[in-house]
Amino acid sequence: MKRKNHLFVLLLIYLICSAKSCTDDENAAKLNEKQLISAAKDSIKQVIQVDFPSDQLLRAYEATAKQKLTDFADYLNIASDTSMDAGFRQQASKMAGKLFISREVGLGKWGRSYSGTNIHTLDQLLKECLSGGLPSQFRPDKMEIETLMKQVNDSTFRGNLSFYPASDNSVKMNISSASSSRMVMDIYALKKVKSFGKEKVAVWNVFLGDID
Repeated sequence: MKRKNHLFVLLLIYLICSAKSCTDDENAAKLNEKQLISAAKDSIKQVIQVDFPSDQLLRAYEATAKQKLTDFADYLNIASDTSMDAGFRQQASKMAGKLFISREVGLGKWGRSYSGTNIHTLDQLLKECLSGGLPSQFRPDKMEIETLMKQVNDSTFRGNLSFYPASDNSVKMNISSASSSRMVMDIYALKKVKSFGKEKVAVWNVFLGDID
């Protein structure tokens, strides 16, 4: 049923984006477009707007957190690749930062062991990537949900994700033993209000947090 809802939304969006105004009857075309947009809004809200997430949705959020950690590794590696265009690297750095609840999250021992410098926060790590790159590629391995997401308040759920920060070049780059030990990361589902045209919709978003 959920897949059908998603397909329906995609179809509506396609129709809206591909629709052309009718020169014979512009008013009718505009009215039809408004109806389509209204229907799309209602369908999207049914799919993404949830006052309180079910256990099934929380498990989906946890799976999303795993994917976001993988995305973070990809963005981080791009931002640190000095052979790439500077603008492309800067954009990758911004995208990496948006995956976290804050750019000031702590990186624990992983930040120091991975970079080889005294880095404590995500913001420091991203700046180091852009300034001169880092000695090895980050690739999370064996990701597991350490603690299921639990409610903190009406707009926040929090859990923990464990992983091993494997590196393709760990031996060649002389990465310390600390970088190959298991790390635990906070993961969050936060309810935020987003604008949908003139309408505001409360949706849940998944973010990464501190690493220990």
